[in-house]
Amino acid sequence: MTTTQDTTIVLDVRPVLARGDEPFQMIMEAAARVPVGGTLELTAPFHPVPLYGLLATRGFAHQTEPLDSGAVVVRFVQTGILPGETVAAVHQRYPATAPVFAQHGMDLCCGGTKTLEFAAKAHGVDLPRLLAQLQQAAAGTAG
Repeated sequence: MTTTQDTTIVLDVRPVLARGDEPFQMIMEAAARVPVGGTLELTAPFHPVPLYGLLATRGFAHQTEPLDSGAVVVRFVQTGILPGETVAAVHQRYPATAPVFAQHGMDLCCGGTKTLEFAAKAHGVDLPRLLAQLQQAAAGTAG
């Protein structure tokens, strides 16, 4: 595992998996060290689909790039967008999220002081889906 100057933590779990070991704890420890705006760049021999949802609950958007070898590089970008963030805080920090809010009929009424969790419930929107959409918009990725 290495850390680059631009707050990217690079982790290749292929050797760990080839030894028959489980890299989950290593991945979660690396993810915990990624600051908002930073990236965890994970190389794996397959799409780590369960990590997509798990790390989304911790504020990460992801973008996957296949390699010629059949492995993948997944860049998990820490957006800091979590259920307890307010609509206004997310909108102010990431203007690119405005279309996502509009798609779900959410605006900055009441000053945007309601949390994402409250807004999702009030608008009948699945919270994990909303978080993922906001995170992807904030990170400028398409998944």
